[in-house]
Amino acid sequence: MSTLERDRELARITAALDSAAAGDGRVVVIEGRAGIGKTRLVQDTRALAKQRGFGRIQAVGDALESAMAWGVVRQLVERSISRYRGEVRDRIMAGPSGDALRALDTAAADPSEAELARTLHALWWVAVDLSATRPLLITVDDAQWADLSSAQFLVYLSRRIADLPIALVVATRPPAANAGPLAQLSVSRQAERLLPRPLTPHGLGELVAARGVRPAPEVVAALHAAGAGNPFLTGVLVDELDALGLPLDAPDTAAEVAKLGPSTVFRATLGRLPAESVRLAGAAAVLGTGADPWLAGTIADVDQAGLSDAVEALVAAHVLTGDELTFVHPVVREAVLAELGPVARAALHARAATRLWEAKAPADRVAAHLAQAPKGSLPQAVDVLREAAVALLAAGDPHTAASHLRRAVQEKPDDAGLRAALGRALLRTGDAAEARRELRAAASAMPDAELLAAAASATAAVDGPEAAIAELTEAIAARGPDAGRLHLEARLAVVRSFSPRHRQAASEHLRGHASLAGRTPDERTLLGLLAQTGRYEVRPSSEVAATALRALSNGAYFDDATGSTDAMVAWVVALLALMAADGVDEARREIERARLRVRAHGSPVEFAMVANSAAFLNWRSGDMVQVAVEAEGGLAAVREEDPAPHVVALRATAAQFLAYVAFERGDLAGAASALAAFDSEHPDAPQIMPTIWLHEPRAVLALANGDPGAALAEARLQRDAMLAAELDPPTVPWREPAVRAAMLLGDGAAALVLAEEQVALARKWGAATEIGAALRLLAHADAGRRVELLTASVDVLEASPSRLQLARSLVDLGEALRVARRRTDAREPLHRAIDLAVACGSTVLRTRAVDALEALGDRPRRLVLAGAEALTASERRVADLAATGRANREIAQELFVTPKTVENHLGRIYTKLGISGRRDLAKALA
Repeated sequence: MSTLERDRELARITAALDSAAAGDGRVVVIEGRAGIGKTRLVQDTRALAKQRGFGRIQAVGDALESAMAWGVVRQLVERSISRYRGEVRDRIMAGPSGDALRALDTAAADPSEAELARTLHALWWVAVDLSATRPLLITVDDAQWADLSSAQFLVYLSRRIADLPIALVVATRPPAANAGPLAQLSVSRQAERLLPRPLTPHGLGELVAARGVRPAPEVVAALHAAGAGNPFLTGVLVDELDALGLPLDAPDTAAEVAKLGPSTVFRATLGRLPAESVRLAGAAAVLGTGADPWLAGTIADVDQAGLSDAVEALVAAHVLTGDELTFVHPVVREAVLAELGPVARAALHARAATRLWEAKAPADRVAAHLAQAPKGSLPQAVDVLREAAVALLAAGDPHTAASHLRRAVQEKPDDAGLRAALGRALLRTGDAAEARRELRAAASAMPDAELLAAAASATAAVDGPEAAIAELTEAIAARGPDAGRLHLEARLAVVRSFSPRHRQAASEHLRGHASLAGRTPDERTLLGLLAQTGRYEVRPSSEVAATALRALSNGAYFDDATGSTDAMVAWVVALLALMAADGVDEARREIERARLRVRAHGSPVEFAMVANSAAFLNWRSGDMVQVAVEAEGGLAAVREEDPAPHVVALRATAAQFLAYVAFERGDLAGAASALAAFDSEHPDAPQIMPTIWLHEPRAVLALANGDPGAALAEARLQRDAMLAAELDPPTVPWREPAVRAAMLLGDGAAALVLAEEQVALARKWGAATEIGAALRLLAHADAGRRVELLTASVDVLEASPSRLQLARSLVDLGEALRVARRRTDAREPLHRAIDLAVACGSTVLRTRAVDALEALGDRPRRLVLAGAEALTASERRVADLAATGRANREIAQELFVTPKTVENHLGRIYTKLGISGRRDLAKALA
C-alpha cells in the first residue's frame, strides 16, 4: 500500500538521503503524536535507502529500556550483527561494531564524567567507520523513549555529521517542555524537522478503501471527526466497526462511529481474545519491545502448551508481530498497560525482576523492573539497583541512577554506603540540597573524609562558598592528622579559590603545604593550587616551578585529572605556572605524555586542553608554526561542543594564540578575524581568565590599526578585571600595549611609570623571559637609556627559552644602534634577528630586520613563501603525518577531526605543492 499524503515528507527525506550519499550528512527529525504515521515514514526511508545502496542500522525506543544505559545504541549495533554467525560474526566484531560494544563495556566500569565524553567520541568513530565503504542510514523510531545516554549520542553525532555520508532519521513524539536531547537534535545545523499532518478526509477515505470496501462519504466524515485524521486510530475504529458487523458503505454506520473513540483501542484489539492471550499481552507490555515469549509466558502464567496458541491469537488479531512479541504499534502496548492498572502492573514487574535476576540478566534490565515493583520484590534488590546505578552514571544519566539508588535506600535505609552513593549521584543531577542531606546522613554513620568533602561541595552549591568554607574548617579542626584530613584540606583549598574574600587566607593555607612531596592526589591538588597562586601573586618563579613540578609528578597529576573536566583545568593551570616560570623542557615532556594518553583514549575537550597547553609552550619558546598548529587543532576539536565555561575558555585561548601568530605574520585581518570569531560565538562570554586576557590582543590590534586611544582602553579593561581579582602577574603584560599607546598619545610620563612597574614585577617574578621583555618595554619609554636597556634585555634573554622575545630585542637593539650611528655594531644583532625570526616564523620581525640592514647598505635575501612554506599550520601538520605513511583515518583520529577534513586538507596541500599525491609528499616537504 502506498503512503498516503506524505509526498512532501518523502521528497525531503529523499533529498536528505541524496545529500548523505554525496558525503554531506543530514539529520531528519520526524515529530508527531502517536499514530500519525511516523513509523511508516521510517519504513519508507529504509526502503529508499536500500534502493540507493545504503548500509542500514535501526533501533526502536522502548519505555522500559529508557532506564537502561545505552539501550538504543546497543540495539543499533546488535541488530547489525545479529544475523551473522561464526567467522563472519567474528570478523564483524573485530571491526567498528565490536569497537562500539567494547566502548560501552569500558564506560560502564568508569562512572566519571570524562569517560562519557570519551565513549561518545568512540561511538562517533564507529559511525565513521560504518560509513567508510558505503553511505549509512541510521533510524531510531519512538525516540521519545530512548535512554538518555543514547539520546546524547544522537545529538553528538548530529553535530558532527556534516562531513560524513550518514543520514540520521529520528521519529519521536513532541519533546516534553521542548527541552532535552531530542529538542537539541531538532536544532542541529544539519537537521530538518518534519511534522506529518493528519490525513484529509479524501486521504482517510483512500486509507479505508484500501481494505476492499469504498466507505460511504458520511462514514468517512464521521471517522475523520472521531479520529482527527490519525491513520492508526482510524484503523482501530474501522476494526471495531468490522467486529460489530457495521458495514462501511452504509451511511447509517456514521451514527455509530461517534460512539467510538480512543478508548476502543484495547477493546478492538484484545477484547475478544482468550484470557491466556490477554494475560500474555500484559506480560509482553511490561517486559518491553521484543520480549522473550517463554519469559513472558512464565510471568503471565501461561503454560508451554498454551503459549503457542496465545501468541498466534495475538498475531492474528494484529496485536503482536512475529515471535519476538513486538507490538504492532506503541499505542496498542500503552492501551494494554492502561487496562492492567497500577497494581497488576507492579505485580508483573516484580515477577519479571525475579525471573530476569534468576536468568542472570544485566543489572540495569532487572533494575528497570524493580523500579516499578513493590518493595521487597527481590532479596537482592539493593545490589542490583546499585550496580545499575553505576552503569547509568557512566552513561551520563545521573537522574535515573539517583532514582535507582533512592529505591535502594528504601529497601535498606540504614546502609550508609547506599546513602553516600545516592548523595554523589544527586550532586551529578544538580540537586545539591538533597545531595547534602544524603551525604551528611552517610557521614554521620561513617565519618569518611571524602563524604564530608562531597557534602561541603553540595553546601557550596546551596549556600555559597562561605558556608562550605566554614563547614570544612570545622571538619578539619575536629580531625586528627591523617590522610582524611589532607583530603579535607585539599577540598577547602579548592572552595577557597572561588572566594575573593578568602584569597589571602587561601594563600596562607596553601603555603602551609609547600613542603608536600606530591605523592597522593590530595597532595598534588594542594601543590597545583599553590603553583597557580604563586604565579598570580608573583612569588619567585623558581619556587613556583619547583612546586608545579611536584604537583605534576611526572604525569601522575594528569592521571588524577582524567576523570573530571574541573580537575583537567587544574592540571592545565599547574602546567601554565611551570611554563610561565620558563620550565619549558619539563613542560614539553609532560605535554607529550598527556598527548599520548589522549590519543589512545581521549575526548575532544581533553585533546583541546592538551593542544592549548602545547600552544602556550610553543609561544613561550617562540615557534609560531606550532602555535598555530596547536591552536587551530584545539579549536577544531571543540567546534561542536556545548559552550560550557571550560569550552569557552579553550576557544578564547585558541583565539588569543591565533591572533598572536597573525600579528607575527603581519596579518592584521587574520588577527581581527580570530578575535571576531570568538566574539560572535560568545557575545556574553563569562569573565574568566582566558576571556580577560583577550583584551591584550585587542589592544595590540588597535595599535596596529593606528588607534592608540582604543588600545589604551582595552589595556585598562584588562587591568581592571585583573585587579578586581587581586591579580597582576607579569606573565599577562597588559602594560605593554598600554605603554605604547600612552607614548603615541603623548603621555610619556605615564608610559615610563607603567614600564618601570612592569620591570619591577618581572624582577620580582625572576623569569628571564619576563625580565628581558620588560627591559625592552622600558627602553621604548626611556629614550635616553634605550641602547643600554636593550643591550641588557638581550643579555637576559640569552638565558631564556623564548627565541621570539630574543629576536624582538635584537631587532630593537639593531635599530637603536643604527639610529645612534653605530652602524657596525648594529649589523650583528640584526643578522641574528633575521635567523631567529625565520626560525620562529615571524615575518614581521624578519622584515623589520631586513629593512634596518638595507638602511645600512646591506642587501639580505628577501624571503619568498613557496612550496611547503605556503602551507597553513593545519595543512603542514596533516602533510607531515601523511608523509610518514599514516592513512587518512589515522590522521583524523590523532587530530580529532573527520577523515573528510583530512581529505580536504590533502587536496589543498597537493595543489600548493604542485604534486599529484602522497608519494611525492616527503620530497616536497624536505
